[in-house]
Formats: sequence, structure tokens, C-alpha cells
Amino acid sequence: MSLNKNSRRFFLGCALLVAWGVALPSHSATTIRFYAIVAAGGSVDAMARIVGEKFGPLVDAAVIVENKPGGGGNLATQTVARSAPDGLSILVSGNNHTSNLSLYKDTGYQLDDLIPIAELMRGPAVVVVPNRSPYQGFDQLIADAKKRPGEISFGTAGIGTASHFAAEYTFFTAQVKMISVPYRGSGPSLTDLMGEQIPVAVSSLVAAMPLIKAGKLRALAVTSLKRWPGAETIPAVAEFGMPDFEQLSWIGLFAPKGTPPAIIEQYSQAAQKVLADQEVQQRVAGLGGVVGEYGAAEFKKFIDRDYETVQKIVKSAGMKPD
Repeated sequence: MSLNKNSRRFFLGCALLVAWGVALPSHSATTIRFYAIVAAGGSVDAMARIVGEKFGPLVDAAVIVENKPGGGGNLATQTVARSAPDGLSILVSGNNHTSNLSLYKDTGYQLDDLIPIAELMRGPAVVVVPNRSPYQGFDQLIADAKKRPGEISFGTAGIGTASHFAAEYTFFTAQVKMISVPYRGSGPSLTDLMGEQIPVAVSSLVAAMPLIKAGKLRALAVTSLKRWPGAETIPAVAEFGMPDFEQLSWIGLFAPKGTPPAIIEQYSQAAQKVLADQEVQQRVAGLGGVVGEYGAAEFKKFIDRDYETVQKIVKSAGMKPD
């Protein structure tokens, strides 16, 4: 095989680089791990995979989603907080990132141990019951709970998760006392609900929507201020005598403290580009949510505000640390 002049120069240059000990770049040689705080099947897991699929090529890397449930999200958060700040270990977390600091005596991390990168998604939680439940509406559930304080249990995705927080805040605002049963993710709680092992569950709309559409679960109310796009047949909690009530879940990306600002900005822009993709927006809408709005700077301000709000609600609702 004969080489032209330009080809000979290229291969000679490569040979010299190798001889000098300089590594040649390779496409997608870098692997980034997205640590999801829940088991496979939850909303955080779904968003990690939807975003990771298109995020990798934008930063010239392969993205692997690793599910690391445990401690209501604390295990995954600790893992990333203790990782090297090189952009290769990224946390995919939700509301419990801020609420756990008030709900757990020892989370193993502090709020400033992680740097917010971008908000990926937001959406309401939904109060659901088995399809054979006697509760036809949210008002019936609340009326029964008032008659039987402390007797009706509800399942959530785990202590400190978005669904747990939404449930506690919902029932506190409705002035009823119910018993929380934490699970290791939305999937297990909804499975037990369908099997009528528990009478009520509060889940992300993302996780529950397929089962609602299939007629396996009955939705009583969503926790958004108004009826949610794509789920307009489900009334909002605010329609039942709580006109200002709203509690939305959110999901976002975080990096370890010390990660260079250039990496944070690169990842933030890549995430926002992914979220601007119409296909991604449709997939998120199909899950029952809307794509996030905040880049790194705005998301940091949002996280700080959310942390302050969470502390006030935990105190007023009497939520106890684990």
C-alpha cells in the first residue's frame, strides 16, 4: 500500500507522539458514571437513562447509569461526594437531596459537598389506591382518615424521598394523621399497593402513570397547584379545600465539591441541550413530568431556597429524623 505525502506526515507525527510518551486521544475513551439514588424503575432512574443517552456524545464520553439505592438516597450521595472531583462521578438525585439533611441524624454529607449542575425534570406526586379500593376520591380518603387517626398507612419510595415528603406535607396540610411505610423505591411500594398489602401510596406521577393508564391503580389527586398536563382527569390536592397547596418533585445532576468550574459549565450546557431536544421533552411528558429549567447558577439558587423551605416544613409537620 502506498501513502501520499500528507498520510506519511500524519503517521510520522503519531509515531513521534507515541515515542515521546504522549497518549493519543480516542473517541469516547472517557466513562462517566451517573449514580442514581433509587433502584431501577423509579423516576430518577428513568431520567438518568433518558438524559445519559444523549449527554454522553455531547461531552465525548460514555455514560453508565449505576443504581445505588439505600438510605433514602444517602448511599449514592455519599459515594459521589467522596469521589474525585474530575467529572467522572455524577449524582442524579431529587428532593431528598435537601430533605434528608433534616430527616436523618447523619446523612454522611453536607449540602455544599456537592455542586448543582442542572435541573433535569419536575413534576407532581400522586395519591393512588388499588383499583378495588373503596376510596373513589381524595375527599373520601381524608374523611376516613379523620375518623380513624393513625390507623391508615401509606407507602412511599423511602424516607426522605420526594414521595415521602409530598405525602407528609399533603396529609399534614389536610390535618390528618396517617402512618408512613417506607419502601426501597416507587416500584416496590406500587407493587404492594396493587396487591392490596397497603391501602394507599404516594408516588411520583412518573412512576405511577403507566399503572394508572392500565387501570391497575386509581389516582385520587396530584400535588401540583393545578391539574397537570397529560393527567387532566386527576384532580389537584388544591381542589379539596387547600387552595394554595403545591409540592412538586424535582430531579437534577450534581458533581463532587471541588469539580472545576469549566467541567460544571460544560456539563450544565450539555444537559440543557439534551433537555431542549423535542424527543426528550416528549419522553419526559410521557412519564408525567416537564423538563427542568435551571442551569448551574440558577439550580444552585433553587437548591438553597428548597433547603430552607424543607427545614420549615419538616418542623411544622413534625416529621421526625430517622
